[in-house]
Amino acid sequence: MNLKELALQLSAITVIANAAKETKDRLRREFADALDAVGADSVKANLDGEEIAKVSLVTPKASPEVINEHAFTEWVRANYETEIVQSVRESFRKKILDDLKNVNGDAIHLETGEVLDFIAFNSRDSYISTRFTETGRELITDAFRAGTLNPGEVIANELIAAA
Repeated sequence: MNLKELALQLSAITVIANAAKETKDRLRREFADALDAVGADSVKANLDGEEIAKVSLVTPKASPEVINEHAFTEWVRANYETEIVQSVRESFRKKILDDLKNVNGDAIHLETGEVLDFIAFNSRDSYISTRFTETGRELITDAFRAGTLNPGEVIANELIAAA
């Protein structure tokens, strides 16, 4: 294959990849809205009556983060003096952060019951996850090959909008 043909194919696949990404983003938004409307968090995808995937809205757990290093170190010094070197050992930091409960945004240390105001919980945005069954991807690929599922129709709206 010559260089010009490779450039043409790369250009074409770039348009397809961009349209596919835009379509995927749009479908994820629509899916999240539809799940919210019916109060669900996942739906099974079927192709010709066979389950091929489970598409879910994943809401990550808020994770604790030390926002005042000095206050954290002093608290550990007062409660676990042996764990202080020059700073809190990384493994013990992880243990303390793992032992926290998020109560309305307050970091509650489960062992002492204290509100640790030098730690905050970072929230992460929910996202859509597609988990294929063992044969799900293969079944979609077979449907593309057989012409029973057309990838062009799936991304056509994005390609038309980009034109």
